[in-house]
Amino acid sequence: MTQNVYIGPNIQKLGLIRNQVYLDGIPGHIKAAIALHPEIEALIIPLGELDDSIRKSRTKGEHLHHVYQELLNTFNA
Repeated sequence: MTQNVYIGPNIQKLGLIRNQVYLDGIPGHIKAAIALHPEIEALIIPLGELDDSIRKSRTKGEHLHHVYQELLNTFNA
């Protein structure tokens, strides 16, 4: 069973909830959100990479930090 987790900001209108775990694939509404905003996919990571990825999302200069901030700015989340 694969487990992925979304580590980006809450974006209610896209159905994205921080720390939401997805089992055995990504739900259809999340795939639709990724189709509109492909950067979202970078913030859906394997559960085993959670600690390292959260650190990177909080560290200036890291790609995950840039993507996180971009989504915040886009959606005023």
